[in-house]
Amino acid sequence: MIRDEDPWAPPQGWSGSAHVRVWRTEPGRVAVVVSGPGAEGDLETVLPLLRGEYPDDTVDFFFHRPMDWVAPAYYAELTSGDDGTVTRTHIAGDALAVRLGPAFYETEDPDDHSTGWGGA
Repeated sequence: MIRDEDPWAPPQGWSGSAHVRVWRTEPGRVAVVVSGPGAEGDLETVLPLLRGEYPDDTVDFFFHRPMDWVAPAYYAELTSGDDGTVTRTHIAGDALAVRLGPAFYETEDPDDHSTGWGGA
């Protein structure tokens, strides 16, 4: 893991917090995990900003929606389209954990109350 930000509230007024973590998965490649309901509605804005912070790397994006009283938890791989839209493809949290190592769950959002480490 090369980055673990404290959770922050996005400026666009979405409710909840957002949390950014980054892993160097191989030379020239990083994996960025954006967590939290505060980022869920603003991924089209956040992903280009984060991609710009790693200009010499291929950036793989993932999203984690922690469980709360309103919605179940899930993990997704994020893909940006040419028009800036973001597509989410649900993935198993354990599959992502295998790829990123033990720091993935060790740095998970403490307010995530789901079983099985944040969802399927």
